[in-house]
Amino acid sequence: MQSSPADIRLRPLRVTELLDTVFSLYRRNFWLFVAIVAVVQVPYQVIDDLLSLAEPTKPFKPVAGRAPSPAQLNVALHDAALLVAVVAILLVLSVAVVVPLQTAAFTKAVSERFLGRPATTGACYRFAVRRWGALFILGLIYLGLSLGALIVLALLGALLVVLLGAVGAVAAGLLGLAALVAGVICYVRVLVASPALVLEGIGPWTSIRRSWALSSGHAGRAFGVLVSLVLVELLVTALLGIVFGIPAGLVGISTGPGIFIRDLGTLITGVLAAPILAGGLTLLYFDLRVRKEAFDLELLAQQLVQGSGPD
Repeated sequence: MQSSPADIRLRPLRVTELLDTVFSLYRRNFWLFVAIVAVVQVPYQVIDDLLSLAEPTKPFKPVAGRAPSPAQLNVALHDAALLVAVVAILLVLSVAVVVPLQTAAFTKAVSERFLGRPATTGACYRFAVRRWGALFILGLIYLGLSLGALIVLALLGALLVVLLGAVGAVAAGLLGLAALVAGVICYVRVLVASPALVLEGIGPWTSIRRSWALSSGHAGRAFGVLVSLVLVELLVTALLGIVFGIPAGLVGISTGPGIFIRDLGTLITGVLAAPILAGGLTLLYFDLRVRKEAFDLELLAQQLVQGSGPD
């Protein structure tokens, strides 16, 4: 059932109201949201299972006091290379395909349904394909900035230890703590970069600046929303883990049925839990626009011009 413009809660929301809106949208659009996540998660899980068949079932185990033979070393190296290749393939698929496509499609779905517009899985993914490249680049920017900061921090810490000894170690620890706090603050300030990129059609760097501007003065509140969403998602994940972990343990976690139950649980958990955080961040984006830009009045004006405003 679609919402009318008058039903849209485009006003500043408290954290509890935002969470309530997330679950209200989830409940009313359950099958749409599940289908959008499943479109990429199901094929990814199938690929994961197929690649796992190539992993060694009996890895080489060295015997204490006995040097491995050349043949055993070759087997060990082959198995290690195979395992690294499998992990690399899955990581690339996740970062380059699954995450950006799912993020774009789900953000579009939440946006349309929140604003009372129709949305379908196919339409959301057709839209997502057009924003996939920009989201992928945004992810690479995040990765590059994070790795760069870690490298600089590690070099500074090592330099302090070398120059000042024990005092330098304490200083390095304090520097690491300060960097952690700064990292959390920066992460909170760019929380809505992805929704801005997807919904406004802007570029990766522009979306980061956009999120930074929208969250100015509201970083503490955004942090509260993030913590609340993460805790709820962790709770859902833990409960589903128990639901599927008990039967998997009863039949044997390493047996065929146990592996099937475990993989099924992983898939269902991913499908059901993913909409919570992604949906919450999309609503946070709208909430910040309402607070900073009076987006509610802008939308109402557009509806009145189009003759679709509330009576």
